[in-house]
Amino acid sequence: MQLETLIQQQYDSMSISDHLIWQYIRHHRQECRHMSLHQLADACQVSHTTVLRFIQLLGMEGFSEFKVFLKWEERKPTVIDVRSVEKNCFDLNRTISLIENLDCTELFRRMDNASNIYAYGSGSVQKSAARMLKSYLILEEKLVNIIEGRDERSIALHTMQPDDVAFLFSISGNNTALNEYAVQMKELGLYLVSICQDGANQLTKLCDFHLPFYSEKFEVGRHSMPYYSAAGMFIIAETISLKYAAYQAAQDT
Repeated sequence: MQLETLIQQQYDSMSISDHLIWQYIRHHRQECRHMSLHQLADACQVSHTTVLRFIQLLGMEGFSEFKVFLKWEERKPTVIDVRSVEKNCFDLNRTISLIENLDCTELFRRMDNASNIYAYGSGSVQKSAARMLKSYLILEEKLVNIIEGRDERSIALHTMQPDDVAFLFSISGNNTALNEYAVQMKELGLYLVSICQDGANQLTKLCDFHLPFYSEKFEVGRHSMPYYSAAGMFIIAETISLKYAAYQAAQDT
């Protein structure tokens, strides 16, 4: 497993200091392989205890295990599927066709009747897609409340009402923190909309409406990083907004 994968899994639990440490490691991998714990802490301008907490957050017992992990990555050659561009474009076209033909009448009716509309993403890319949805729906005079971080998740639960709609953005659909939050919203009676990969996953089982995108796993880069295209989320955010505008126009005639 790659560091990027571990970071993605723990992203919502990371503190500001954790992000600073990760950014330094990400851009100085070679140097970090030869640093001591105190040297890495000094380079990140944090305490060595903070570095240890970051390492433990990733599931490692100590700094020695972390150094071994970095050395394993060093030995891996560059890997890429030569047909990755072709496969990715094929998946994007499948996503466009699926969303274009999907009947969203019930979703749009729920949006019309909702007191509030929320959007929450399980990672940085997912949050960007949520913000795109907000920017497009503003044009239709629908305000989407973006939920950021643990504190806002807790605060939002106290303002949610049974007729509200929540869009939940995920790649795999199996992010533990997001799915636990979905359960809490479901108990409050919200209408939940999943935007994640097509296929069986926990998020789609929890939600009332599914907006799927197609994406298969690639391994790319010097570190054989597992990669799933998230472009489908942005296609969905834009296309759903346009379909909602067309729905509104039909309602007005």
